Amino acid sequence: MSQRDPNTAHERSTVIRALLMRPLLHRRGRHIRTLDLARRHQAELRAWFDYHLGWRLHVERDRLRLFKVPASTAPHGHPAPTARQCALYCLILAVLGECGKQTVLSELATKITALTSAHSRLRHFDATHHRERVDLVAMVRLLTEQGVLAAVGGESTTSRSNEKEYIAGTGDALYDVDHRTAALMLASPVPPSQADGPQALLDVGPTHAGTPEEGLRHTLMRRLVDEPVVHWDDLPSAQRDVVRDHGDDLFTAVRLGLDTRMEVRAEGAAVIDEELSDIEFPKSSAASFAALAMADQLCTHIASSQPRRTFVSHTQLDDLAAQLTEQLSKLVANINGQPIDTPRVLDASLHLLSQLGLITPVQGGIQCQPALARFRAPAGQGLRPLGDDLMLFGTHDLQQPTTSEEQ
Repeated sequence: MSQRDPNTAHERSTVIRALLMRPLLHRRGRHIRTLDLARRHQAELRAWFDYHLGWRLHVERDRLRLFKVPASTAPHGHPAPTARQCALYCLILAVLGECGKQTVLSELATKITALTSAHSRLRHFDATHHRERVDLVAMVRLLTEQGVLAAVGGESTTSRSNEKEYIAGTGDALYDVDHRTAALMLASPVPPSQADGPQALLDVGPTHAGTPEEGLRHTLMRRLVDEPVVHWDDLPSAQRDVVRDHGDDLFTAVRLGLDTRMEVRAEGAAVIDEELSDIEFPKSSAASFAALAMADQLCTHIASSQPRRTFVSHTQLDDLAAQLTEQLSKLVANINGQPIDTPRVLDASLHLLSQLGLITPVQGGIQCQPALARFRAPAGQGLRPLGDDLMLFGTHDLQQPTTSEEQ
């Protein structure tokens, strides 16, 4: 990104940020300007994604597609389609090629049934089962959000009612099919027909031929832009070597490319940008308040333990939750719609902290990650129910950039 032309750099960063949040964009609504900017800077944007991340960028007049390849296939902890739903998602895309400009749920179900019956390695789809119809509609709705399908008449009460009637076994729903968008959905570097299994779709290093060093750099950059926090201890030794030798260049590329800020510590690094997070810390719920307070309790517990340990056992968690429940009961009446009690406080708080990667469930308890300290309440201020402190990293103590050398 050129620092000599701030407007040009900002325009390119706008497109990069948009594609990192939604890898497939259409010329609709708020994405019109993004597509215009992408076409204006497409050569530079393709080069940036290719060099830094090894991802291919496809630019059309009406569509942008970033073919992302994740650095890790580990679960993120937040709600996601089930394995069965993922399979149906792929099967829908497979049969859409045989559909015309419009299709209905019953046609998709019939074609998927025929396809799964013809291949012994595919689990048979049976639309007479209620659960199968529920999963089919869930994936159709996802494809509607992604622009592959469009409910005729738009997303309306009527279209949702038709889907519910199909699930109940008494109706059907009609959709327009965008075949061009459907053709752009597949992002795996290895064609599925050539892969031995799901993991083999991604086990190819960079998305283009390159050196092992390029592959390591791409993998690390993918983690930096895709994961809320990257802890150095979680990285293989080869990736830690890249951080040691080329970390400054990588961090600068992220800062300039995304027009964002990064915090780099001795323990790890994180992009400090609430807009780029797809797992936002809730800001107005009793559960988020409980998670924030539990983070403070955990940090205090770790700091006082001798010898210092980041492991907290289930028994210790129960004790901390009991103390927290007593405090919370004076401030909030319920949590997730249920009366305040220790098990609910514990479940709600640990669930949110785990989603954000601030704690890791392990046998016998949890392991606290270094980033958890960002939630620790400033001395004397007590519990903090409001304000920027509910972000992944609070802003109250980030007025000056902090680097690993300052630790």
